[in-house]
Amino acid sequence: MKNILFFLLLLPFALFSQDAPKTDLFVVLTLDVKNGMEDAFEAAVKAHNTEFHAVAPYTAKLYYNINGPSGGMYSWIMGPMNYTAMDTRPKTDAHDDDWDKVTAMTNSVSSPSYWSMSSKLSQEVVGAPDSKRIIWMYDIKSGQSARWAELVGKVKKVYTEKRPQESIIVAWNEFENTKVGNDVVIIFPFGKWSWMDRESTFGGEFEEVHGPGSWHNFLNDFNSTINGRTDWLRTTIE
Repeated sequence: MKNILFFLLLLPFALFSQDAPKTDLFVVLTLDVKNGMEDAFEAAVKAHNTEFHAVAPYTAKLYYNINGPSGGMYSWIMGPMNYTAMDTRPKTDAHDDDWDKVTAMTNSVSSPSYWSMSSKLSQEVVGAPDSKRIIWMYDIKSGQSARWAELVGKVKKVYTEKRPQESIIVAWNEFENTKVGNDVVIIFPFGKWSWMDRESTFGGEFEEVHGPGSWHNFLNDFNSTINGRTDWLRTTIE
């Protein structure tokens, strides 16, 4: 018992003691814009990003959420970066004054959420179309995160072998909230809406990679690791 308690006490130090800070962190804000001010808001954010967020690691983009839990709202996303970079993030009076002009056109701005992209589970293809995105948000059952990641690793393998020109992005919520269940997200970037009308061939591709009958078994195993999933569409503004 003493050994278990000692390990649990050391776990936070193991988690935060890395040889070098990773640069896979994204900061996300959700903004509810006042009716009729969408065009002015988009222009103001574009100007703000150009002035204060044009250089890594503070680059930022604006997205519009078409449907889902934040449908009709915007997402402002900064990164990739790391926590160390937050010590010197843009925080001048000029930056803050300009951001105040942006938020003056909103009904509300969410508190920031922090997401770390998994390089192990993601396949980010440089130059692949990504102006539109399908978002799948998962609520992972307690104790099933490792198993979920193992199963998604099989999906990544299919993308590597069968879809080398398509991106798939997996990102973990840095801070748990078991009541909300926004634990991890899978993002499917694409370029044209016609992409969504394509015939689904993934199950067959999965079995070509992992063997006959593997797709059905995968679905059963995968569903046993989650409480549910929330989907929505997002498009890039700038």
